[in-house]
Amino acid sequence: MPGHLILVRPHASLLDGPVIARYLHQMDGHCGYLFAVDPDYARHPFWRRALTWYGRVHGHQRMVALDQRSPMALRVILRTLEAGHGVVLFPQGTGISNPERSDLPGAFWLGQKSRCQITEIRLDHSRWIPQMAYQGRDRAPLRGSLKFPQ
Repeated sequence: MPGHLILVRPHASLLDGPVIARYLHQMDGHCGYLFAVDPDYARHPFWRRALTWYGRVHGHQRMVALDQRSPMALRVILRTLEAGHGVVLFPQGTGISNPERSDLPGAFWLGQKSRCQITEIRLDHSRWIPQMAYQGRDRAPLRGSLKFPQ
């Protein structure tokens, strides 16, 4: 049985990942997700330890460094989804200064290749700490895109 891919938009704050990890931990039975993280943070000596600790405390979440220039982490994510586990992905990639940027093609590829369940989470960044604005459950993406109907 394919896993569960959670797409989080817009990615406009460095607090987005920790907010989602905490949210998933608070939801009953949502633990052990693999988070795709910017390699500058996932491999940094301080941030790697801090994010690993935070993930462990908030539901045993794990992370993989996802470099936009290298598809190797996408294969790890695909294997995770095919094994029936959950993945959290920020499909817009890095560059939080532009919250309206379009998705990178990797999210669409993962959804098509793994045939996993896809959930969209939208965040509200009107406050200092991002808040949940919307969670769409079990909604199929539009054909040819991972954009969801409004």
